[in-house]
Amino acid sequence: MAEQTDHEVCSICLNDFQEPKIIDCQHSFCYNCLEDYVHKTSTNGQFPCPLCRQNIIVPLGGVNQFSSKQQMENDSTLQIHQCDVCFNIQATCRCRDCQQHLCESCKSTHDTLVGCKGHIVVKIDGISEQGLKEITFEQPACDVKEDISENSRGAPVHPADFCPNHPKKKTKTYCKDCLVAVCFKCFLKDHNGHTYLDLQEDDVREQIRDELNKLKVEIEEHINKLQNHSTSLQSKLSEVEKAAKSACENVDTHVRNICDKVHEMGENVKEEIQKTYSDENEKFTKLMTDIKGLTDDLQSGVKLSTSILEDTSIVQVLERLPNVRQEADQCRSRKFNIPDVMYPLFTETEINETVLREQLGKVDVDTSIHHETRFINTFNINQFKSAKNVYGSVTTFHGLPWCVLAQNYPPGDPGFFLCLNKTGRSSDILSCQVDYFLKLINHIDEKKSMTRHGTRSFKNFQDKLGQGFNHFITWDILTNQQNQDNGFLDSNNNFNIQVILKLMDVKRD
Repeated sequence: MAEQTDHEVCSICLNDFQEPKIIDCQHSFCYNCLEDYVHKTSTNGQFPCPLCRQNIIVPLGGVNQFSSKQQMENDSTLQIHQCDVCFNIQATCRCRDCQQHLCESCKSTHDTLVGCKGHIVVKIDGISEQGLKEITFEQPACDVKEDISENSRGAPVHPADFCPNHPKKKTKTYCKDCLVAVCFKCFLKDHNGHTYLDLQEDDVREQIRDELNKLKVEIEEHINKLQNHSTSLQSKLSEVEKAAKSACENVDTHVRNICDKVHEMGENVKEEIQKTYSDENEKFTKLMTDIKGLTDDLQSGVKLSTSILEDTSIVQVLERLPNVRQEADQCRSRKFNIPDVMYPLFTETEINETVLREQLGKVDVDTSIHHETRFINTFNINQFKSAKNVYGSVTTFHGLPWCVLAQNYPPGDPGFFLCLNKTGRSSDILSCQVDYFLKLINHIDEKKSMTRHGTRSFKNFQDKLGQGFNHFITWDILTNQQNQDNGFLDSNNNFNIQVILKLMDVKRD
């Protein structure tokens, strides 16, 4: 390439121009230099510019048909178009469908978009006496139609699927960096170089909807777990209430057998018991209130997601996704541990008037007075398409994590087992006798729920050691093969296994 001087020279011979010719990329060369260069380098009627390497088409009349530099300088009516996207670079082509002049960089981005496939892009020809021309004739203005007209020939476009900056232009790309859907012109102008989704791709649109739908289903399953956990908490609260009531009745009986002098003491003892119950009631009520609030919020979110999915707007789906992802992440990290329970206990003693207060007894609490718990595990039919063993959520009872194991070993029927999952060393129990019930819940008719009973001695507490039933129910009945709603599956193909677990003969470290 020639060094810069105080006047222009030919970049081939490095001398002053002799009959300069201007090729399509607007570079100039001597006529003889250019003709010799084209003769040596042209292939299939094209040659690379000696400076920018852009492929140039050789005119039918040869090099002589290129415009002379003098013609361009004398033409006062010449109009050189700038790129309509980046503005500060000369355009080299024009898209008839987008009605935009583009430089080489913007044209490359334009050609990668599926929504622009099939567009007619024409190069701007060299300089002539009539100014800049396109290689092919431009379509009449009457043939150019806005996106909204094109959409009218197919499915209706949702109002949210139009560009926020150009109300008549349909959104074609979604900028992942800026989290906004825009038309092609806005993408090239404001988001060029950003990561993006091509909304004209059917598989991209389907992938977005699939993600929202999967998250919606996951949250619905989490709502079901929250509801089941609330049921378990309510059951525990009932046990506490029952224990408090029993303790109070024992106090009443014992006080009547002593005398009126200790009646006031007896009332004080009951107040202590009631305080224990009140504290537990407050604790469990707060937990259940929080769960109800969380459940209501998630249900509202699911309802909104369902409404969006039933609609046609992909933008609303995209706008909804960040919130749903956050909700799903919170659901995955949420634990369902039942808190330690303080059961009020009244211990009776032999009546002795000299030590009435001691004989009346004292209020005590015992977290292990009732070695019984209840919990529910939820499963989905689709889980068994890819897995033979599916474990339910863990419920910790006396420091041991219990859950239901559902097994699917074709061609057999599904089996359900009570097992320990990742026991660790959080419990001081050395051994115990386990009495359990596994109940497949029928949400239509409780009488049709299926229940199995079993007992087992646990000593080593091995991880994932289970006890249960191989053939609990047939797949045909569980999955409604008779096309009848038998009540075991809900609308999302979930089914619930309730566990009633009792620990007996507990020996601790």
